[in-house]
Amino acid sequence: MRRSLMAIAAVLFCGVIGAANEKPPVVQEVIHATPENIKKAAVSMFVPDGYAIDSDKTASVVFARAYKTDSDKAAVLRISRQWSSEETSSFNTEHWTNKPISNCRRVLTFILLPGEQAINVTMRLATECHADGSWLIRMGDNEKDAQWMQTNLANLKEKIEGTYQRH
Repeated sequence: MRRSLMAIAAVLFCGVIGAANEKPPVVQEVIHATPENIKKAAVSMFVPDGYAIDSDKTASVVFARAYKTDSDKAAVLRISRQWSSEETSSFNTEHWTNKPISNCRRVLTFILLPGEQAINVTMRLATECHADGSWLIRMGDNEKDAQWMQTNLANLKEKIEGTYQRH
């Protein structure tokens, strides 16, 4: 009995350690266009869904270290969409045991790193909410979020490269 309990404990412990060591999915595409054209296409693609530009600049030192990029070369576009009151209310109802949240927004970050003949574009997704006097940030790292980002990044690539092929 004791051996079986120890074996179960060992399996559970390994599962917890394994899950803790999992890295969030990296969603990337290589796009043959200038950073400016990629940014313009990304903004035009997401504006109809309510997104607006948060920031558009060269990566800061802190950001560059967090994403292990060369801050002299990386460009970052951050766009966000405010949650509707219905989305916030729905979230608070579903998570009623937690403190209520407010002022939430869905944030898309595009990291553009020049390569030899193209731009390596990495997309990150996060939800930022205000709760109990501080900001809560949840990174979009589950399979559903990763698939959504991959689909949208592939659509962005097609939009950009398809446009250049037609001209």
